[in-house]
Amino acid sequence: MSDTVVQGLATLIRALEDIGAFLLLLGFVIVTFHWVRNVQRDGALPAFESYRKAIARVVLIGLEVLVAATIIKTIIIDPTLEKVGYLAIMVAIRTFLGWTTSLEMSGRWPWQKPEPASTRS
Repeated sequence: MSDTVVQGLATLIRALEDIGAFLLLLGFVIVTFHWVRNVQRDGALPAFESYRKAIARVVLIGLEVLVAATIIKTIIIDPTLEKVGYLAIMVAIRTFLGWTTSLEMSGRWPWQKPEPASTRS
């Protein structure tokens, strides 16, 4: 692979890493701002529940971008065993967070079918 292509991909990877970190930081600030406002309006417990779910969404979005950067870096730029292990850990964390977030939001695991409307209370 030519040096120009490698440099372009390295720039893309760095941009994706920066975007992922920025999304995490920005999302945290925005969600925390809304949480403070909701505590004043709705009380602490309802605000906390929505805050937890919103933080989980922010983390998932940030991780998606960081995982994309890591995949590109691992497969194209630096395919070492250490980097593949790092990628596997990131994907495992992302998968676990996705499952637990889905459980919190819908009350069921992602692979479970929703209850029929007639059996819901």
